[in-house]
Formats: sequence, structure tokens, C-alpha cells
Amino acid sequence: MVDTAYPAKAQVGVLLVNYNQWELTKKCVDSLLASVGVSVVIGLVDNSSEPVPDWVGKTNEIVFHKNDSNTGLTAGNNKAFEMVQKHDTDFVFILNNDTEVFPDSLFLLVNYLLNHSDTGIAAPAIPYADRPDIVWSAGGRYNYSRMYLSQVYRTVSDLPDHPVVMKQVTGCAMMMRADDYMKAGMQDPDLFVYYEDTDLCFRVSKLGKKIVLIPKAIVLHHVSVSVGGEYSPFAIYFTHRNRYIIARRHLGFFSFSVFVLYYFLVTLLKSVLYPLWRRKKLVFWMWLGLVHGFKNRPYLRPKGLFSTGESG
Repeated sequence: MVDTAYPAKAQVGVLLVNYNQWELTKKCVDSLLASVGVSVVIGLVDNSSEPVPDWVGKTNEIVFHKNDSNTGLTAGNNKAFEMVQKHDTDFVFILNNDTEVFPDSLFLLVNYLLNHSDTGIAAPAIPYADRPDIVWSAGGRYNYSRMYLSQVYRTVSDLPDHPVVMKQVTGCAMMMRADDYMKAGMQDPDLFVYYEDTDLCFRVSKLGKKIVLIPKAIVLHHVSVSVGGEYSPFAIYFTHRNRYIIARRHLGFFSFSVFVLYYFLVTLLKSVLYPLWRRKKLVFWMWLGLVHGFKNRPYLRPKGLFSTGESG
């Protein structure tokens, strides 16, 4: 059990973006408010068209902003950061709204950063909410030639007892000093969604800061379906586009050259496989993502992606 008698509770600003998931967002907020050892202020940005539930205005720890349109996850997180900074937050916790945080997790993450000035990101272990014994993400090995994070811990029992330095962690949940978040440039609003966490991890590493997994800090993930699943046109377009853009931004010549070869081969292979899987329409969105990535146009928002209500 964590000692909650922390001499001077750190103020943690949580960055939370909702898109048509108020039930999950409420579970997430309730878990955050049950945190021990820290003070929490939640910057909650709503990108959806659904009515705002009454509980939002009744929770003193929430500062709320509703966008007129969907600005994306990245712009939403930056807006939330702007809001919580007005409350003199020392730390910023980037968090998916489809999560639930264990009571001592924020304290464990903050405490590690307080005692390790060389660390820029402290990340929790993230099991599945419906299978809390199975790890959804806990850092892992990063393959630069594929721009891919592969998991090394399958179950919670596999997790080490001590913090582990990682090259990359997921943006589902990561704790940073507020100053480091600003120094790293926050999140690129043009990316909208996907690979924004990879971009941020690269930039934190370029500041000379470590990225560390804190296995005893636990955040459960309900695994969002707000973008229509991994085989939705929305997900295919943004992941394929942003993957290329972030690789070009951060990889060296050799790694980028290998990545480009891999990227085009995968694109060609999926151009054959998607029709066989009865997902023919994804070929168009994949190639459009490739073209926009190759032309370095992260600011584009193809209207066809949003006409069916799929957005992040």
C-alpha cells in the first residue's frame, strides 16, 4: 500500500479527450478521482456531438471544454494541457479516456520522476480491462525499420519488479513533467490521431531524457472502438500516413531507407490481401495515406473519412 502522507502533494494535470464515449470517460474520471498521494485536476475536452452529461459540471476537479467540431486527439490534448496549466500543475498525465487507473498509479509515476531527473516519461503497465491478467502494452522492443513496438511481457505476472528503460511506450498513458512536455513541443495537432505518441517519445529522447516503464503502476485499458476498429478506413488512412511522416521526421538515413522499402512492400502486399479479406475499400484509403505521407501533408482531412461518423 502506498503511503498517502506525501509531504507536499504534487499537482497532476490529466489530459483527457472524449469522443462519443461518455460512459467510459465517467469510469476513467472516477478512477482518477480515487487517486492517492497526489492532487488531480482533469482537463477534459469533448470532441463529440453527444450531449454533455450532468456529472461533468458537478465535479470540481474537472476543467471542461467542448469543441464545435472534432479537432482530433492531438489538438484535444494540447487544449487540455492549456487548461490544466492554469491550475499550476507540476506534472501532466496523458491518458486515453477508455482506461481506469489504479489508486496508487499516479503517485508511483510521479514519485519516480521526482527521484530521477534524467527521466522524461514514466509509463505504467497497461493490462486489458476485461482480462486484467493479460498485458495490452508495457513498453517493449522498438523496431525502427518497421516503426513498430512489439510487446515483451505477455502477462502481468511476467512484468519485472523494477523500472525498465524503454525506447518507446504507448500514449495510452504516460506521465511527464509539465516543463518537459512543453520543451518537447507537446503534440503535433496536424497528426490528429495515431503515432502522436511515437513522435513525442522521439522528441523526449532528443531532449536527452529517458523513457521508463514503472511496472507496479497499473492502468486498465478497455481498448477503444471509437474509430471503428483497426480495419476502418479512418484507422487505415491515419496510421499509414502518420507512420511514414514520423519515420521521415526522426529516423536516420539508413533506418529510414530500410523502413521505406518495408513500408512499400507491406502496402503492395495489403493491396492484394485486403480484397481477398473482403475489405477492398481499404486499399484506396491505404494508398491515399501513403501519398499524403510521402508528400508530407499531415494537415489534410479527407472528407470521406468523416462522412460515416468515424473519427477519433
